[in-house]
Amino acid sequence: MGSFAPYELVLFDLDGTLINSIDLIVATWQHLGRAILGTEPTREEITPLIGLPLLEAAARLAPERPAEVVQLYREWNVGHHDEYVTACTGMVGLVGRLKDAGLHAGVVTAKMRSLAERGLRVCGYGGLIEVACAVEDTARHKPAPEPLLTGVTRMDGSPGSAAYVGDAVWDLRAARAAGMPGIGVTWGAGGAGELRAERPLAVVDTADQLGALLLG
Repeated sequence: MGSFAPYELVLFDLDGTLINSIDLIVATWQHLGRAILGTEPTREEITPLIGLPLLEAAARLAPERPAEVVQLYREWNVGHHDEYVTACTGMVGLVGRLKDAGLHAGVVTAKMRSLAERGLRVCGYGGLIEVACAVEDTARHKPAPEPLLTGVTRMDGSPGSAAYVGDAVWDLRAARAAGMPGIGVTWGAGGAGELRAERPLAVVDTADQLGALLLG
């Protein structure tokens, strides 16, 4: 089926954009805080770190032992993954509509590929979307543009024909650095005000609003 959509390719962040994993991330950091860091970080302290590579986030919360914390984080997070994550409201249907309209859709995430693909399967995206770039695929990470540019290249697109959708300021900064429109969503880690402060193409509150932008 043909499409009059303004983009040929749509790249999505994963956590907080396609899948509800914020509670899992917060629970993981709070478990580590109680178990080994001597203090439990608050949700407000954790959410600004979402979207960063795990080692960088660990270095901010536990600067004296980030590598150890990363290992422990992954063990607890993977062990509790499936009981926490769900699809963001309306997003499985939207990705399906993009595919039906002939658009290509991919994921660019700071997560490891294996866990990103697991999250997509658990949340019902299997067969609808692929991981175009994961954390192990680039040396630099969001907000640098390399992950987005790698994802575009792997999906045979170009920055001029693509948009990037994410829930964090790091996503919108990466989109700007990559020369592509960024669209912020408010159902994840970032608040509407801080997302709008990055001057993206748009900030949306629902999957239907996002679909209207992407499908034209």
